[in-house]
Amino acid sequence: MSTIEHSSAIAHRYREALAGSSRQHARAVDVLAGAAAHDSWALQPFAPVWRRAEGGYKWDIDGRRYIDYWMGHGALLLGHSPHAVLCAVREQLDNGLHFGGLHPLMLEWAEWVARLVPSAQRVRFTNSGTEATLLALRVARAYTGRPVVLRIDGHYHGWHDEALAGTIDARSGGLRADVLDAVAVFGLDLEAIEARLMEDDVAGLIIEPGGGSCGMLPYDLAALHALRRLTQRHGTLLIFDEVVSGFRYAPGGVQALSGVLPDVTVLAKILCGGFAGGALAGSAQVMNVFGDGMARGDGSAARVLHAGTFNSNPVAAVAGIATLSQLHDGSQQALAARQAQSLAQGVNAAAARAGMDVRMFALSSLIHVVIGAVAARITPQPSPECFMLVRRYLPQLRCLRLALLCSGVDMHVSHGWVSTVHSDAVIAETVDAFARAFDLLQDDPLFSGDAGDAR
Repeated sequence: MSTIEHSSAIAHRYREALAGSSRQHARAVDVLAGAAAHDSWALQPFAPVWRRAEGGYKWDIDGRRYIDYWMGHGALLLGHSPHAVLCAVREQLDNGLHFGGLHPLMLEWAEWVARLVPSAQRVRFTNSGTEATLLALRVARAYTGRPVVLRIDGHYHGWHDEALAGTIDARSGGLRADVLDAVAVFGLDLEAIEARLMEDDVAGLIIEPGGGSCGMLPYDLAALHALRRLTQRHGTLLIFDEVVSGFRYAPGGVQALSGVLPDVTVLAKILCGGFAGGALAGSAQVMNVFGDGMARGDGSAARVLHAGTFNSNPVAAVAGIATLSQLHDGSQQALAARQAQSLAQGVNAAAARAGMDVRMFALSSLIHVVIGAVAARITPQPSPECFMLVRRYLPQLRCLRLALLCSGVDMHVSHGWVSTVHSDAVIAETVDAFARAFDLLQDDPLFSGDAGDAR
């Protein structure tokens, strides 16, 4: 049976509360492939439909207000529509939407990246994080002349073939049948990784340094240092995908916190201040593969072709500049991280009072909701076992999301992003909403036995 069949009371309440979204869903089914534009927006019996957002809140099509922990998939560290960003964008709208060439804003934006990110000597802008990871792998192959890239299982790098290799079935998912010939997928097993690197055909190793799956797989400082040593020893580029952690964990991302400098860094989300875009940043030597290209040590040439109609769009550039200029001293990141810890403590206390085996973990300003963590004695930080618990209890997490939406909170089914606009009052309001959601689920069959019941 589906989650909704098991949880008819929650589904009925949800349909009543979001009647306008239900009507919009019928339109979406008729005109949108898959009734959405992003797979994670999908929700049964239908997804909420949004009309506007401001600060830490957004409003649905019926005008109901929700506390938002999607925050633009983590792009909005300063909240929805911050004043400085809006002012910069409004001014730019009068000066042009798209120049089709170089402009000073592009240079200023790149200078901010180089100022904040320790390993960034040269910057190349893209239209998204997925484009930037695709470009990073191409750069690694061009620079080294090697054919294979290595990625870590459970770490997310977008939706292109190489990023999804080993995650979904190639044939049913439309990936190239030979994609696993070009991508090696490993757990974070240093001995196994070193053995693979010794074959001398690996161009680059890509990792989310802040922890895979938005931090659900934990940040491992010792592993990062070890990977840096191994990749240098074997002539492989180390690629940090800091789309999530960049400018959030610290102004310079995880590499600034860890002291581990990659050869190439992938950036997006906060980089663009709420607009579409991304970037690849790296050492001057590696980034020489752009433009006129470079000669490799064996005398062969390396030159990466790269285009993109909206690369470094001036509107995205001014939004990015306005955002990064407020994040340079780390105070905003520290504020959001404190609020995330406060939220986790409040939600965990509410879950304990309700007798629910639901635990929230905070890592920097990321939050994760895990069912079964109390019984598994996982505390105080998430562990690889949490990743498995999320998969095991996905139906319960989806049901919890419905209950949270009924209670006025919207977040991803298992994680969320805390922003500087989540004040103490907003955090307290969120904890109350979680408590109401737990009350709604007390008698739900999905939350009996070992499925979230800690009583």
